[in-house]
Order: sequence, then C-alpha cells, then structure tokens
Amino acid sequence: LPQSPQMYKQTLMVSGYDRYFQIVRCFRDEDLRADRQPEFTQIDLEMAHVTAEDVMRTGEGIARAMWKATLDVEIGEIPRITYTEAMDRYGVDNPDIRFDMELKDVSELDVIKSSGFAPLQGAEMVKG
Repeated sequence: LPQSPQMYKQTLMVSGYDRYFQIVRCFRDEDLRADRQPEFTQIDLEMAHVTAEDVMRTGEGIARAMWKATLDVEIGEIPRITYTEAMDRYGVDNPDIRFDMELKDVSELDVIKSSGFAPLQGAEMVKG
C-alpha cells in the first residue's frame, strides 16, 4: 500500500516519538522531466516542535553518519547558501557547486557594450 509509510510515521508520532527518520526509495509516478530522475533515495524526516536549524543539523548529522559507516569517510562542514544567494550566484535554486560555474556580471565588458545586440545593451545586468 502506498499509504503504509505514512501510517507508520503517524503511529510513531502519536505514540510519543517526536523525531523519526527513514531512508526511502522513491519512484515518481508523474511525467518524466529532463532534470528529474524517475527513481531516487531520500531521507524522510518527521520532527515535532523543531526549528529549521534543527532540521538542517539533523540532516547533516545523518549524512555524516552514513558516509562514516559506509565508506569510513569523515566529511567536514556542509556548505549552506540561501535561496537568494543561489539564484544570484548560479541562476538556479539547486546549484552543483562541485564546479566553479558561478555567474558573473559582464555588463561592463567592451564586447557586450559594442555588440550591437539590443537585448544585451538594454539589460540592467548581463550575467554569464
């Protein structure tokens, strides 16, 4: 039953567990998109009376423990950026920061100013 995991979580929560997580294999039953995998694994958290920082710290702790237990690798601090910073620096809300692919303001470059291409010349800022 697709509802079984949800029922299990609800049973744990009403029986007094205020924090619970599971590692879940997920299969998308929606239309495929180029930027989405049809199946993936996720960490599913259920937590009561917590802050956003509690959720982030718990997720990071689980990731560290999994890397240590499976590969015997200690990972350091996991970098965090805000949505606004991600959009400003990378142009997407889920950047792959393994590669140095930050957007840069190129509005003042001579090649942009002298291009004769109206959309570039009339833009407040050109990032590339």
